[in-house]
Amino acid sequence: MARGRFISGFEADMIRIGHAAGIDNATIARALGRTKAAVGTHVRRMIKDETIGNLPTCYAADKLAEMLRREGGRK
Repeated sequence: MARGRFISGFEADMIRIGHAAGIDNATIARALGRTKAAVGTHVRRMIKDETIGNLPTCYAADKLAEMLRREGGRK
């Protein structure tokens, strides 16, 4: 049973972009305000479902990955 709020479609897309850009789960989690475990679980689920590669709007993916790196680096 889920204890926290569900991952939204936007957050799932951000996780996909971060994963494709090689950003670690902890950085993605900090940028999204989620736990590292929640992001890791969702990554594993998307890998199992083979949806991890369904990246949205490729032209914006680089900018969004940079935002994840920048926001995830803040403490």
